[in-house]
Amino acid sequence: MKKFYPFLCLLLLFSAFPKTGKAAEPIQYQNKVDVSIFLAASFPMALNGAYQLVNKDTGKVQIIPPETTISVKKDTAGVTVTYTGFSATSAKGFDLQEVSSTKKIAYFTYETDMRRGASTGYDVIHTFQGNDTADFLEEITNSQGQVWYRVTAAGKTGWVPFMYVNLLDAPSESLTKINNNLTYRGSFFLKPNGSKVEVLNTLGMEDYLKGVVPSEMPASWHKEALKAQAIVARTYATRIRALTSTAASQVYRGYTAEDPRSNAAIKETEGLLVKYGGKVAETFFFSTSGGKTANVGDVWNSNQSYYPYLVSVDDPYETSKYTSWTEVFPASTILKSFGYPATATLYNITLSKTGANGEVRGVTIETSAGTMTKTGNEQQIRQLFPLNNPGAYNILYSNWFDVSVKRETADMSVQTSTGTEAIESLKGYTVQTPQGTVTLDGSGVSIQTSGGVVSSEGSGISEIIVTGKGWGHRIGMSQYGAKGFAERGYTAEQIVTHYFKGTTVSK
Repeated sequence: MKKFYPFLCLLLLFSAFPKTGKAAEPIQYQNKVDVSIFLAASFPMALNGAYQLVNKDTGKVQIIPPETTISVKKDTAGVTVTYTGFSATSAKGFDLQEVSSTKKIAYFTYETDMRRGASTGYDVIHTFQGNDTADFLEEITNSQGQVWYRVTAAGKTGWVPFMYVNLLDAPSESLTKINNNLTYRGSFFLKPNGSKVEVLNTLGMEDYLKGVVPSEMPASWHKEALKAQAIVARTYATRIRALTSTAASQVYRGYTAEDPRSNAAIKETEGLLVKYGGKVAETFFFSTSGGKTANVGDVWNSNQSYYPYLVSVDDPYETSKYTSWTEVFPASTILKSFGYPATATLYNITLSKTGANGEVRGVTIETSAGTMTKTGNEQQIRQLFPLNNPGAYNILYSNWFDVSVKRETADMSVQTSTGTEAIESLKGYTVQTPQGTVTLDGSGVSIQTSGGVVSSEGSGISEIIVTGKGWGHRIGMSQYGAKGFAERGYTAEQIVTHYFKGTTVSK
């Protein structure tokens, strides 16, 4: 047996040297997107997964223990991140990176030296403090019978004695819950923004869509409608660089919103985009068209020739409570929208309907305080008729509408050959004046009575009744229309190419 001793010694010596190993790397996302998801002065983030924190000022990397809640706040020095045993501040902010997960995390309970080999005879290459963490790679027992762990952190790989290390299981999937009660996949940039911290969520396109599609369209809808939504949302995100989590771009509610049905629709359309002339198209979508979608030039200040595929098309199958609607506004609301005092009298309101389907691009009101016309794109027109409905963003549903009015009238009567007759207006009546006979037009006529001068027309318009069609800007794909097409056997590609004329769907 003695002839084997040299070989055994060599084996033990070899096992004490560091082995080549690669540190955990930040996840590289395919077709990466960045989404602004949160803005606040201070907030917690509950981390469940494998993450590391990178200081944007210094580049220092800190591996965070699994199931750690970090506190984030904006102060005069920048962004500060703290958790038990750790605190750091960066003027430029922090990258909170999802890293490729090992099976275990080494958590240090006391100051511990990391050495080049698995014994105290090797050089110290890094010192861990209590509450620091590292990725655990393997365990050995050296020739002295001591247990050592090979770990990696901050770009360095070495060996540490086991006695001050706890090994923690790393979750297989990394998820983070933010103070908005939503949970997200991916990585994050904690960015200073004025007196607050803005959170940008970074992840791959397909995972991003998992949080978009069921937030924009019920996951219970027909799969072909969901697939159409996935294709259009993917195309939209490909063109837009500054994505938000709201309807300002497209609604994104992260992992919290995910549903197996919409996830399947996304998977079945993976990578598919809407293209016109071989280039990625601008793909907008909305709730309800009212029977026809709109030309982009009729609702936005856009040159129609630049977007030959964003044109009005028939939308025959949508069934929505917003296909047609009626809203009533007191005169005071419209006066306020135009900047007039509520005490002014509204005499008349007219519309400039220049869109191909009758979309409104201008509104004129005549009042006792003056006459004013306001023109603009669909959103500017809709804002002139504010709704008390946060679900509709507190503005009129669309710019495809008509108006009628209800007038307040004075108590008036005229003497006729057969007696006294009550009337609502003097409009059309003739009166004798020193200059001769004139016909009244009904606008602000005053009459001298024994009790003084009184208005003949009361307080003018008291209510404006608005009847319209559709909900949203009505450009591109109607979501309720897509549902109707899908229920009648149309495929996702057929639905998309119906709403975006002359386009194709491909990777």
